[in-house]
Amino acid sequence: MNIWSLSVSRHITKPLATILKKTIPKINMKKANTILLSIFLAATVFAHEYVLIAYNYIVKDGEKLELHLFVADGFNIELERPVQKSFTKKFEMINENGKTDLLAKLDDGALPILDIYVDFKGLGLIHMERDYARITMPNDKFESYLEVDNIENIKINDSTKTEQSERYTRYIKTLIQSNAKQNDEIYKTVVGHNFEIVLLQNPYELSKGDWISAKVLFMGEPLKNKVITARNRIGNEPAIFQYSRTDENGKCSFKLEREGVWFFHSTHMIASPNKNDTDWESFWTTFSFGIAETE
Repeated sequence: MNIWSLSVSRHITKPLATILKKTIPKINMKKANTILLSIFLAATVFAHEYVLIAYNYIVKDGEKLELHLFVADGFNIELERPVQKSFTKKFEMINENGKTDLLAKLDDGALPILDIYVDFKGLGLIHMERDYARITMPNDKFESYLEVDNIENIKINDSTKTEQSERYTRYIKTLIQSNAKQNDEIYKTVVGHNFEIVLLQNPYELSKGDWISAKVLFMGEPLKNKVITARNRIGNEPAIFQYSRTDENGKCSFKLEREGVWFFHSTHMIASPNKNDTDWESFWTTFSFGIAETE
């Protein structure tokens, strides 16, 4: 039994290294069987992004599209989520054919979260909105969480309280390409999430070494001075990350240093509008895509 099977086989349908191996065409996976132990470490309480990872980001009309919803700290995978209709407010695909309600087509408990045949050409933007969940933690843990997740606008202002309560929700996007089309602008579609990352370039027209920009929206308005994280992994190589701070227009930029799987993420928090419910309300966003190896 391999390391993956020992640690998380009850949660995940395929080893992450296998998924990353197939994610982008022409990735060199000569060491695919030598998987870094860090991949299998459980996520900490402070960081638990939900990220959609495709078995292949670049597909063709008629091929299988397999999509996994991972709970992760960066690329350290804690578990894989199945379809959870009671916790999912929206799961939708936008492509040349319009909008498709994926949630209505799937069985509750299905794993992976999406396994369909591609019936479109060009870009496919898949997005999910999760329902609210709640958590309470001691003040010291809460302050550590704020620091780790670069939440700079929040301070504990009631020293009489020994713990902080929070309700949170997640907004998750991924971009797939099937048979490239000219002038395809689906990548920059604003889907209306409360906290949303919007790409300003089509990543499938970019290569290693190029820069990519994104706009960050909170409640539909540009969010300035916000730290956004970009993470990348290719094959079994160590993951890398970058930070970028949004400008006055909510814009941030990252250099695509490598091919492989990329995802951007951030967490934003406000004081709860209803103090009888929780102290704080947080919003988590991720956007994933792939960059193919150039010849």
